[in-house]
Amino acid sequence: MTTCDNLGLFEKWLRKSYGYSLKNVAHDIEISKSFLSDAEKGRRVLKPEIFSRFLEQYKIDFSVNKLSIDKAKSLLDAFVSAWIDRDLVDEEKTKRELAINRPALQNSLGCLYLLLIDIFLSVHLYAQPSDVQMNSFLEEIENYLPLFSQDEQALISFLKGFEVMKKKKYQAALDHYEKALRILDGKQWPELEGIIKFHLAHVLGATVSFFQAYKTVQEARSIFVNHNNHIRMLFCDNNSASYLISMHEFEAAKNCIHNMQRCQKRWFHDGLTYSNTTTLMIIALTLEEKFEHAIEFARDHPFPIENGFIGNLLLIPYCYYRLEQNEECLKSIEDLSKKKPTDDDRALFEILKRILNQDSKGIENAKIKMMQICVRQKNWCMLMVLYQLMIAYYESKNEVELLNDAYRQQARIYRHQLPV
Repeated sequence: MTTCDNLGLFEKWLRKSYGYSLKNVAHDIEISKSFLSDAEKGRRVLKPEIFSRFLEQYKIDFSVNKLSIDKAKSLLDAFVSAWIDRDLVDEEKTKRELAINRPALQNSLGCLYLLLIDIFLSVHLYAQPSDVQMNSFLEEIENYLPLFSQDEQALISFLKGFEVMKKKKYQAALDHYEKALRILDGKQWPELEGIIKFHLAHVLGATVSFFQAYKTVQEARSIFVNHNNHIRMLFCDNNSASYLISMHEFEAAKNCIHNMQRCQKRWFHDGLTYSNTTTLMIIALTLEEKFEHAIEFARDHPFPIENGFIGNLLLIPYCYYRLEQNEECLKSIEDLSKKKPTDDDRALFEILKRILNQDSKGIENAKIKMMQICVRQKNWCMLMVLYQLMIAYYESKNEVELLNDAYRQQARIYRHQLPV
């Protein structure tokens, strides 16, 4: 549809912005209420002369120059392309250009694309308004879908999914992502399919199965390979390694991690990539019960702890415990506790301290607390670590009943079922 075919959508935007009722506007510009309602829904065409009559009737300063919508679309394209390519320089450049053009776009045919740009930036950059305002923006843009291309509509559905995924509403996120893939045609942003599948894999890994997540992220990777998008390929490899670890395919996971490290030396120099690969290797070695290797790897591959968050370094005290080096276990807990351990970090530390103090009741309470945190977070890997720890402890104490229960719970996790 052309811009002229969609003037009813712009009339609706302006009418709502100025607080005019549908009934009063229809009366004042001398058309039927039903016709105006259909035009606002994209079902009928509001002719340019009627739209001009509306602007004149309410003395609204609004440009109908089509260049404004082209400008807004070009800014959206620039933002999405920079996001897909992880090009922060282009992103900052486009932000400056947006600031210069914003006043003109707000009072022109570019206004509805400006709404989409603002939603994209709010979701993508986490610089969002309150949840109520964000929900209002996402509901509002639904009123103007006929204006947007298939890829743009897919982007809107993806942004909705990403927003609810951050709140761990996984089924809603799954629905939005699948809808986005159905709508998408890939003509505008060929790599958007890869972005959607990458995030879809995260939802599948949290709720359905690790294998489905791995399969989906590999599909995303193939798309990025075809477009030589190396940084997105690396992100896919990172998540692939995580899913492989969850499936206990440790050799495949370690090969994937080694490949990421080689790619980093060739294409990247950021500390985040290095930290991710290091922490992934630590959890792979820990779940593989190669505790000495995990400690050595962490020692040989130090990385700066960004903002105090320790990541999978929380496993090092656990490795010391499994090696019966209790003093080192407590010392490393003390050192890591000076950083910013998260809830699950503190929960694991608490279990270890209770075990070392032979506090049976405290151990069970701490176990339940950590299990609840992991279930809430859908943190499958830490659930696996938890039951690996409990099985080792119950075996050492010959707690047959608790040991059998721990094995049952571990089996449920392997089948991608949360503990009972």
